[in-house]
Amino acid sequence: MTRATFRIYLGAAPGVGKTHAMLNEGWRRCERGADVVIGIVETHGRANTAEQIRNLEIVAKRGVAYRGATLVEMDIDAILARKPELCLVDELAHTNAPGSRNEKRWQDVMELLDAGIEVISTVNVQHLESLNDVVERITGVVQRETVPDSVVRGADQIELVDMSPEALRRRMAHGNIYPAERIDTALSNYFRPGNLGALRELALMWVADRVEESLQSYLEAHSIADAWETRERIVVAISGAQSSDGLIRRGARIATRTRGELLGVHISRSDGLSTRGTTEALEPRRRLLEELGGKYQEIVSDEPSTALVEFAESVRATQLVVGASAQQRLRARQRNSFVQRVIARAGTIDVHVIGMTPGDDPGERPEPTHSLHLLRERSVRSVTRRRRRTASAISAVGLPVLTLMLSSVRSSVGLPTVLLAFLTLVLAVAAVGGRRISLITAVVAALIENWFFVTPLHTFSVNHVEDVVAIVMFLLVAGTVGTLVERAEQRADDALRARSEAEAFARTSATLASDPNPIPELVEYVQATFGFASVAILAGGPADADWRVVAASGHPVPVKPSDGTSFALLSSESTPDHVLVLTGRVLNDDDRRVMAVFTTQFALGLENARLGRDAEHSAVMTEVDATRTALLQAVSHDLRSPLAAIKTYVTGLRADDVTWSAEQVAEGLAAIDEETDRLNRLVGNLLDAGRLQAGTTAMHCRPTLIADVVSSALNGLVGSVDVRLSEPLPMVMADPALLERSLANVVSNALRYQRQGEAVIVDGAAMKNFVYIRVVDRGPGIALTDRQRVLAPFQRLGDRHTSEGVGLGLSIATGFVSAMGGTFSLDDTPGGGLTVTIGIPAVVGSSTDAVLPLSTAGSLA
Repeated sequence: MTRATFRIYLGAAPGVGKTHAMLNEGWRRCERGADVVIGIVETHGRANTAEQIRNLEIVAKRGVAYRGATLVEMDIDAILARKPELCLVDELAHTNAPGSRNEKRWQDVMELLDAGIEVISTVNVQHLESLNDVVERITGVVQRETVPDSVVRGADQIELVDMSPEALRRRMAHGNIYPAERIDTALSNYFRPGNLGALRELALMWVADRVEESLQSYLEAHSIADAWETRERIVVAISGAQSSDGLIRRGARIATRTRGELLGVHISRSDGLSTRGTTEALEPRRRLLEELGGKYQEIVSDEPSTALVEFAESVRATQLVVGASAQQRLRARQRNSFVQRVIARAGTIDVHVIGMTPGDDPGERPEPTHSLHLLRERSVRSVTRRRRRTASAISAVGLPVLTLMLSSVRSSVGLPTVLLAFLTLVLAVAAVGGRRISLITAVVAALIENWFFVTPLHTFSVNHVEDVVAIVMFLLVAGTVGTLVERAEQRADDALRARSEAEAFARTSATLASDPNPIPELVEYVQATFGFASVAILAGGPADADWRVVAASGHPVPVKPSDGTSFALLSSESTPDHVLVLTGRVLNDDDRRVMAVFTTQFALGLENARLGRDAEHSAVMTEVDATRTALLQAVSHDLRSPLAAIKTYVTGLRADDVTWSAEQVAEGLAAIDEETDRLNRLVGNLLDAGRLQAGTTAMHCRPTLIADVVSSALNGLVGSVDVRLSEPLPMVMADPALLERSLANVVSNALRYQRQGEAVIVDGAAMKNFVYIRVVDRGPGIALTDRQRVLAPFQRLGDRHTSEGVGLGLSIATGFVSAMGGTFSLDDTPGGGLTVTIGIPAVVGSSTDAVLPLSTAGSLA
């Protein structure tokens, strides 16, 4: 039997309209004469969803007994017996009750499809198995019910049901998704704008990938090799040169403008002889590519132009970016140049040839970052190994060949000609391989000359003195030339090293001048430039246990001077309290000479860092002094007012010439008590603000019960507060006194602006290793542009009387919460008002918090 068609409506979150879309499609099909039944629809009590069912036939559900209760599930046997043309099945990821025929609802759907029954279903993106962990990191909610991606990808049609986060939140606020008692909590947790935006992007990307797969399958099935420009793909050819950074950025700008995909490819030779593409040089390019949103690929080929175009064709690229120096652009006019070969093979792919300055061309100068490291490799490989092997091959082949050639014309050439011919060969060997190989070749050539060309032949005897002199002079000339060639090579290496050292010192000097804390960058630079396994700066001494790591790069990190080669760094007081430690290889004399200069620069860097810290401390102290001055100026009147009121009442009550009734005395004492409380709160806030500004707030964080903090914070506040800690919450790691002060300030602020006759709501929820306390009011709210301002000291909303504070409450709450590692945010309350959310880290694995007693959770007056 042919498997039936499977259609899925995919949504980013609950409430976007998947079930509506499924029911409407079922109704349209029914009107066209199709046999349509509803296998199961989850209305969740939503009246408008139930209305969409209309008169569609619903297959009766079946009850499953489980732990003394009856759970209702879709009756798959009844559907198979009914044998409809189309069945509507809601919530594909649902887990069936234990004892059901299948564990998951999607398995029921597979049976219906195999039986030839067409199915339309719904699923949210958070239920896709591949995205489950991503959704958990975004929302902090673990999705227990998932469906394999292969099931959804295997659907014949996938239709995205989309809705903007703002529209979805409006639906939630109007009660079209969750019941009223869950709206505020949902809007502040799972249905936050950031969460919904991220989930929407996940859904769009997942569906886009599915469309891409379908397109690729179509192109392959119809043997279409050309790239269809449905989506721009930009391929950038990169090397280890710094000029590749410009190519990567150019490709990223093209990809951003066209909303395309960026790919970077490096082509290395199969013989591995190219130093331009070393791993060390390519690593910064790869990091830059990934930072700009691109993907890195590396392929091996001896035909770079062919490999580059073939790679671009394999990924169906639409644009190709390559770089060319001035010399390469001149050579590009030649038919067989690299650029011309790429253009000729690119076909419909657009090729961008980007010009590079001569200094950026890696063929014209070595990169400063790795110049010393590559110089060492060049000194070892190019002369001692590769070139000497080449010289040995020339000697081994050239001597027999030249001997045979000269032997064939022995009668017509004299000994001088033979000596000159062999001297030419020895000079060629000396130019390639240096002194040692040339001397060996010269000795072997002298023996051959004596054996084959000096009389008597085929003996090592010499009858004439001039022949002996000629052979000796031959050996001297060959040895001298070989020595001169090797010395010239050494001089070239010394010159290259000197230039590299100058570039290295220039770069570190620039870093010292521009970076206030250059030590980490200098350590990393020395480790990469000299090829050490690790480099570290240690401070302390003299015992090994007293040393501490100031900065380090590489692995393993040395923790004491004896772990490697150490150099003392002299500070401004000329005490060796800092040491530079190098591990991984033995330093030669030149390396030690260079490192002696670097130690001076490291010492200057440490001094610069110390001066920078001193300057920062001075700036902080200046700011503290300014804040203290502002405090005194701002609160001078606010301090004087309650003191004046208290003084007036006390003086009046003590006056002998005035008779006070009992009611008047009670009224005066109440006023004194109120003014004293006001003064106490003001002084407490001033002290808290001063400690926060000076950074001297004492924190004593420990596991704390939220219910205890809320109860203590509300004690003494005047106003109506509705506490809704209806679910047990984990304990939090916080300072109870500071958290209580923060919450009291926030609730007090909410009571100040709350509409008459309504209560401020305080509720809590645990999510993503945090416990969030929400304070919800129905006041005028705060405009988005003013929210940062109201968190600063001495800021009040509107023109408020100073009896209601000096604008320190939210500022102090923000400072305390941040000091405890928490979060503090301001959001709009649906329907008007302000919602303040305080997030405090939860104690992992702690026992749950007790629910606040009903007597406390009621209205506080």
